[in-house]
Amino acid sequence: MGGDENNRRFYLTTPIYYINALPHLGTAYTTVIADIIARFKRMQGYDALLVTGSDENSQKIVLAAEEAGRNPLKFCDEMVQHYHEAWRMLDIGPYKYVRTTEERHRKLVQFFFQRVRDAGYIYKGEYSGYYCTPCETFYTEKELMGEGLCPKCERPTHEVSEEAYFFKLSAFQDYLEKLLRPEAEFVVPDFRLNEMRARVDEGLADVCISRSSLEWGIPLPWDDTHVFYVWVDALLAYVTGSGFDFEQPEKPHYWPAQLNLMAKDIPWFHAIIFPALLRAYSESCKDSRLKLDHVEQMLVHGYWLYGESKMSKSRGGAISPREVVELVCSDGLRYFFAREVPLGLDGTISLEAIVNRYNYDLGNDLGNLLNRLLTMTEKYFGGVVPETPEYRESDAELRELTAKQRDEALGLLERYELSRALEETFAIIRECNRFIDQRKPWVLGKKPHRAEEFTGAFCVLFDAVRAVAILLAPVMPSAMQKLWEQLGLEGRVEDATFADAAKPYPRGNRIGRAHPLFPRVDLNEQTPAPAAPEESGEPDAVEENDMAENMIEFADFQKMEIIVAKILSAEPVAGADKLIKMQMDDGRGGRQTVAGIAPWIKPEDLVGLYVPIVANLKPARLRGELSEGMLLAAQDDAGNLSLVVMQEEIAPGSKVV
Repeated sequence: MGGDENNRRFYLTTPIYYINALPHLGTAYTTVIADIIARFKRMQGYDALLVTGSDENSQKIVLAAEEAGRNPLKFCDEMVQHYHEAWRMLDIGPYKYVRTTEERHRKLVQFFFQRVRDAGYIYKGEYSGYYCTPCETFYTEKELMGEGLCPKCERPTHEVSEEAYFFKLSAFQDYLEKLLRPEAEFVVPDFRLNEMRARVDEGLADVCISRSSLEWGIPLPWDDTHVFYVWVDALLAYVTGSGFDFEQPEKPHYWPAQLNLMAKDIPWFHAIIFPALLRAYSESCKDSRLKLDHVEQMLVHGYWLYGESKMSKSRGGAISPREVVELVCSDGLRYFFAREVPLGLDGTISLEAIVNRYNYDLGNDLGNLLNRLLTMTEKYFGGVVPETPEYRESDAELRELTAKQRDEALGLLERYELSRALEETFAIIRECNRFIDQRKPWVLGKKPHRAEEFTGAFCVLFDAVRAVAILLAPVMPSAMQKLWEQLGLEGRVEDATFADAAKPYPRGNRIGRAHPLFPRVDLNEQTPAPAAPEESGEPDAVEENDMAENMIEFADFQKMEIIVAKILSAEPVAGADKLIKMQMDDGRGGRQTVAGIAPWIKPEDLVGLYVPIVANLKPARLRGELSEGMLLAAQDDAGNLSLVVMQEEIAPGSKVV
């Protein structure tokens, strides 16, 4: 690593994206994951540099510019702004952006490859094969799918035969075999490493690095009738972004990168060809300051599938980041990306899947915990966290679990296992909610002389939520800052270190102002179901001879799905005398139900009850609150109401038969 060795630096990159079309969720995924890792490293105390950029020297850029009626550079100038806007919208940053049309990049590419040629690793020949313009990739005939289709995008290729320059990749067979040995963990996850090892074991052929049939691109310094093949110069954008300057090699820089992130379609270029090129270049450098080591590690992720196909700009049917952010904010999308599938595997994406993750994990679990904790602190302790707590045995159990899950999550983040790290973090959140259900502070709230019995519990809960905020800050920076402020903590959560996650919440501190952190999202809100009235009147009288018309068949009864749900929290609906809003564990991720039962039952007496609900009732809005399901209750002629409650605890989601 160049520069001051005493400064802990961490350099990571996204791919250098084609910008022939607007960014979509597939484009955003790698950048969000890279930003999460960069934020994690900064909170570990690293000077982390994130570099992304645009690959502009491609034939598809020329075609897109022609279609838009622009010259290629003007078209790129406009498209780059859309990418910056998308990254701002997704809370990506800080980052540096490299454009492959920049002069500093052109100079570096020409210097680099002149050295590789001088070392004897480039020669002139003729290329014959098949070219896919959308993928900017050459293929041999045996690599094609049936009818000459591209194996990556499944679109037609065209046969090409032209004069070209080649890089002697075959000369680096032994070097690459050693680099890809399993214990080196050069490519992760391991099944992606195995794919690269298998390709190297087949034997390496020399690769084409220039095009003589194009004018748009970076000219070869020794033959300006050729331009560099697009992926060749794009690889060196990572070196450009590091700050490496061959004219001033003494200048501090970040090379080599610790981590390259990419989708599974491009590790061949990054994990095979790029290290070989760097090795060939460095062999020509007598000045050690000019040498360039290979990237330390490649992190290869899968595709997001929209339906059954890979999400891509060129295939169509892609979801835009803005469409999702307008629904669940940037934090909801960032959380989905990190949580839904382990890095390396393919995942299926849809608006429904994103909204469900947001509502259930963030709204029902985390948002519900924060709301309960702050509301009870205000009610029972005047908004001040107890200064001299008295602890019980169960308080110590929650503290120990929090510490264990916190350390597990940090270890998983260190290995880039984001999904599992979030599982461990949300285990803390679920345990906190369960702890509240078991201790039932609202019962003690009715007995002020016993309030000290829960002072320790509240302090342990605040310790846990503070730790959760720090653990989740790299994933959801905006939401965790809001949570931090609601906890009444000063400064920025991103300035905390992970060592701070083990520190206690300051005793005697006043909490901040509570407000919904993750308001529930309804995808059908544009066309909501008709709202049921707040109060139902007396049923219409049914004459005896009308009874037959009101009878139903057993098959009709079977259409009604009644399941058991546990009430996790309950609170009055603002502006409504009779309505209570309840968050429920239904064994399916959670739901919200609203019922007109406030005159008979206090909200705090509902929490912890196991009740049957009609689960497949069409959702409705009552006083603006979404109600998904219906409680069962009986009411006599005198107006007395009794809620149907299960006599014993039973797993949420169990069917009532």
